[in-house]
Amino acid sequence: MSGTQNRHPGVVTKVCEYCGRPLVVAGAGRPRRYCTAACRQRAYRSRAVAAEVRERIELGQLALQLRDNADRLLLLSQGWQPPDGTDPLDALLTETVHLATELAQRGHVLGGYETGHETPIPRSPD
Repeated sequence: MSGTQNRHPGVVTKVCEYCGRPLVVAGAGRPRRYCTAACRQRAYRSRAVAAEVRERIELGQLALQLRDNADRLLLLSQGWQPPDGTDPLDALLTETVHLATELAQRGHVLGGYETGHETPIPRSPD
């Protein structure tokens, strides 16, 4: 944000980054960005909400990728072969496990809690 000179020499007028009210910044030190503590708090909350929305969108995209991979794995298990003749099973399984792990980890953090509990892997009877 560029400041403009006002009637007082050496004093730069800026605007609050949240509400747009004018700020007079004079003297040394770090320049103010917000006109009040309330504007500073509102700006912080606004940034936090925006970050959470972005995280939820990314989680939704991960879930869609995971669903697509599950659909492909189902088709492969039923004998479908890709047109190019490659065998994508190993790569697809690795990617699916990676997506599921990332989705689970990020989902716990986004929920505001970390359980510290891992779901046990079922053991096959010997």
